[in-house]
Amino acid sequence: MNLFVVTWLELIKMVQTARGGKFQDAVEIFRMMPCVGYLLLAMAKSYKIVYHRSVYENLVDELRSMWPRGEVSDEEHLIVNTALTQLNYVVQGYYWCNNALLVIFLSPPFVEIIKIMSGEEVPLILPFFYWFPFDEFKRGYYEVILIAQTWHGLITIWFMLCGDLLFCIFLSHITTQFDLLAVRIRRLVYVPLDKQLIDTYPLGEYSTAYVRKNKESIDTFSEQEWEQKHQSELANIIVRHRALVRLSGDVEDMFSFALLVNFFNSSIIICFCGFCCVIVEKWNEMVYKSFLTTALSQTWLLCWYGQRLLESSEGVSDAIYDSGWYKSTQKIKSSLLIMLHRAQKNVHVTTYGFSIISLASYTTIIKTSWSYFTLLLNIYKK
Repeated sequence: MNLFVVTWLELIKMVQTARGGKFQDAVEIFRMMPCVGYLLLAMAKSYKIVYHRSVYENLVDELRSMWPRGEVSDEEHLIVNTALTQLNYVVQGYYWCNNALLVIFLSPPFVEIIKIMSGEEVPLILPFFYWFPFDEFKRGYYEVILIAQTWHGLITIWFMLCGDLLFCIFLSHITTQFDLLAVRIRRLVYVPLDKQLIDTYPLGEYSTAYVRKNKESIDTFSEQEWEQKHQSELANIIVRHRALVRLSGDVEDMFSFALLVNFFNSSIIICFCGFCCVIVEKWNEMVYKSFLTTALSQTWLLCWYGQRLLESSEGVSDAIYDSGWYKSTQKIKSSLLIMLHRAQKNVHVTTYGFSIISLASYTTIIKTSWSYFTLLLNIYKK
């Protein structure tokens, strides 16, 4: 409710400023645009979290239950360790980047107050542009408004953090599970080493490891017993694959509208932040430079994890092809063929069905932002 009210206050202020008709008034509007964009993003991302909490809790519970227990192979350990290390860097980096933005954006009014208290004559300022039917710089009003605007800045960034980091964490865990599933598929069928399959090939390495752990079963299992074993393991793999596809669909349902708003706003936010960095701010002022850095990193993270989901889901079909399927029975081959057809249809998250989130999306956003930015610069120079 707080964010909804202050969004309207900023919009009214923008309309009031636009009535001035001067280019300087337009510059003031450009300074307001990134803040309005962040408010809209924060509301879009917090809405789903509040009203669909059970879906988020189910995502957490199911992904937690999928994590491997007991001994894992070196390859599986590498996949898990790499994913968790990357996620830790992402969470820490994005968290501190947003906190730095908060400090840089909210601190100037307090710096000016300290200057006034030390005897300097400087004007009072506020971090955001709100419309008020009274003089917001009048003593008594100013202090209350400054505290309220500081609180609004905090909750806006915190809502953005929650939404973005939940998206990244969910996709990180889902892509890790797709990668682990691909490992299970590659070693599904045991293929004995011979002149064509040597132990240095990936499939040969799986076969060598299988021999070390299951020497007795290799010597004693009949063809029917192998088929039963493969069928049981393949059934578990299919169940896991379907669960991951379903969970990816839940992420799509929970985040797609917020991502549509995010990507629509990103080009505008990046454009106006860039304009303010070049035209409005001095070289040693950091408010909109930090805003621009945060907006670029936030959009890149969303697109990068969307790309990871595409690649890891497609990796399942590659794993089926790389497995020893040709040594299995006809029944297992038929099941693998059906799964191959399904796995070739990549799993993805979209911006409410308009476009697939990937690194190609990030390129499009940067190109669009640059076009808007150069247009504004040309208008400003004229």
